[in-house]
Amino acid sequence: MAKRTRTMTPLQVVKTYFKAVKTQDLKLLRSIFADDMELISRTVGRMKGGARITGFYGKLLKRFGGANPHPGPLMVFGDTVVFEVDAYHGREIHKVSDFFTVKRGKVKRLAIYQGPIRGKGEKLIDYTRSKPRWAS
Repeated sequence: MAKRTRTMTPLQVVKTYFKAVKTQDLKLLRSIFADDMELISRTVGRMKGGARITGFYGKLLKRFGGANPHPGPLMVFGDTVVFEVDAYHGREIHKVSDFFTVKRGKVKRLAIYQGPIRGKGEKLIDYTRSKPRWAS
């Protein structure tokens, strides 16, 4: 009898993504990328192919000397997971929102929307914990 493996939930896949990026584990990263994955970001425009995207991550992590993503608030809608992230790259902090589409335990699409980039010495304002101005 063949052993049945459990498919990870979309949230489990995304948590694995952050672990792989933080530890620079390209093998683990590749294991959760679909072969026909699509990456969309300001940096690359549109890139297709899980192996190609993994290679891109390898170069990016090497260039920045690693990465230290700090995932913040999240939303899960079926097979879509959205995270706000403070992405620490070298001396810079990138404010981004990651939109993952997960199918059958693999990242099928990742759209990264980038906000401001700040130096580590600058104060970051966490708008998710403050009362909106219009609510006063």
